[in-house]
Amino acid sequence: MTTTTSIATHYEQFLELLTRDARVAADGRAAVPARYGERADPAGGSQPVVLTRDEWILNQIDLTLALGRLLTEDDVVVSAVPYELSFIGAEVDRVIEMVGASVISVGTSGTICPMPRLLGLIEQYEVTALVCSPSFAAELASLAASLGRRPAESTVRTIVCVGEACSTERLDRIGTAWAAKTSTLYGTPSTPTVAVACDHGALHLCDHRLRAEVRGGPRGELLLDGSPTGELVELWPADHRCDCGSTGRVLVPLGSAASAVRGPDGLVSALDVERIVFGHRRLAPHFACAVRDGTFHVTCAVAGPRTVDEDAMRRAIRSGIAEALGVEAEVTVVGVQDWSTATS
Repeated sequence: MTTTTSIATHYEQFLELLTRDARVAADGRAAVPARYGERADPAGGSQPVVLTRDEWILNQIDLTLALGRLLTEDDVVVSAVPYELSFIGAEVDRVIEMVGASVISVGTSGTICPMPRLLGLIEQYEVTALVCSPSFAAELASLAASLGRRPAESTVRTIVCVGEACSTERLDRIGTAWAAKTSTLYGTPSTPTVAVACDHGALHLCDHRLRAEVRGGPRGELLLDGSPTGELVELWPADHRCDCGSTGRVLVPLGSAASAVRGPDGLVSALDVERIVFGHRRLAPHFACAVRDGTFHVTCAVAGPRTVDEDAMRRAIRSGIAEALGVEAEVTVVGVQDWSTATS
């Protein structure tokens, strides 16, 4: 059975589930199985989120069709995404299995499978793809290099980045570090599959099942079916088509709305800052950015031997952010070997 046939078969099975008569509860409402998770609120607390069976299955269908263009039955995939009280880990596992590939679920806690052990698993089982955050991919590559290994010579050839906004510039650095093709997908804690990537790398909204709006114009907080998500995005107008030819609207994730700063021309996100930072060629694909008292606090790392003038680079990045975005930033530049200490 080919991969295409396998995906189509699962798609049909899912649709059959969706068209079955729903059981009706005593109060007359449709009673369907639900999946429970939690999300962090702006105050740092936890809020419950629930997906119905139908929503859960439809999210999986969209992700299966997207990853089916990237993975085959011959792939061995590491899933290094959150599992506890989240939807993404369970969804990614199911989707990889539906594509027909093999999956190694390592999560992100680092307890049972810390990064050094994961590097051993990649080598032992000839892992061909990683599903993880951009930060995880960058740190894993740095660890491999520090241990005398060459990530670009590993068996990993595909990296799907999830869980955090990532600029094209930084994504390209990650791909170079691993000599791998990179892609992204976008979801929220309440909706694990919101937008999926086309062959041109743009994220297309799953608007056949989601009603998306942006509060305050083309750039602002994402509303899904009228509910605020706490996520800042850009949403292309319906008549602005991607070069891939898809009619799905393009969505650009910009990070959490809470981490944005108002500049002279509107909201400035950490992703805007990231794009400026990675205009500097000597930087490794590490990036951390937080907002404190209306100022961006940026940490980045120099790749390879520390032969650059870090003070000069810091000043250049800071002035570049101010000139391009009109906001203040405090910048820290460290050697890549000092990254974990600088951001802990």
